[in-house]
Amino acid sequence: MHFVFTGTESTFKSTISKKIAAHFNLLCIPEYARTYLEASPNTQINPMTRADYNLIEEGQLALLTSQGYYNSDQTKVFDTDGIVLHVWKTDKFDVVDNELLDIPNHIIYFLCYPNVKAAYDPLRIDLERRDYLHKQYVNVLNELPNTTIHLYHETLEERLLFAKTEIERLLNDSI
Repeated sequence: MHFVFTGTESTFKSTISKKIAAHFNLLCIPEYARTYLEASPNTQINPMTRADYNLIEEGQLALLTSQGYYNSDQTKVFDTDGIVLHVWKTDKFDVVDNELLDIPNHIIYFLCYPNVKAAYDPLRIDLERRDYLHKQYVNVLNELPNTTIHLYHETLEERLLFAKTEIERLLNDSI
C-alpha cells in the first residue's frame, strides 16, 4: 500500500508526508509542481499557462511511474498524486480529465482539511479559495473506491499523531 497526502494548498501535506516517511522509514515522493516551479522561477503562476501546466502534469505522472506508484511491492509516501492534477486542471482550465483518476486500489488517501491557518508562500495562489477547492477534493475522493482518512485536526501535531496512529493500524492489519 501507498499513502498519499492530498488536499488544498497550505494544509500541511508536504510537512506531514516527510514526517510520516521519516517516522516509518519510508521513501517520500515530493510533489512535482513545487519542484518544477522552484526550478523555473520566471514561470507565470497566476494564471498559469496551459503549456506550463502540461509540463507539470507530465512531470508528476512520470515521477509517479518512476517511483512505483502503480506497484504495491514497497510501501511509500506520496505528497500528492493525480487527484491534485485533476482538481487543478478542472478548476484552472475547465477540462475534466478522468484519466488522472486512474488510481490503483492500494492507494490510501489522507485528505488534509483547510481549517488551519494558511502560510504565505509565493507559489500558492488559491489560499482564499481553499474551502471551495476542498469540496472538489471531497467530491472526487467520494467517487473513488480507495480508503480516505480525513485529517481535520486543527494543528500539525494533532494531524501528524492521528496519521501515525492510522498508518500503524493499517500496516498491522496488512500483516
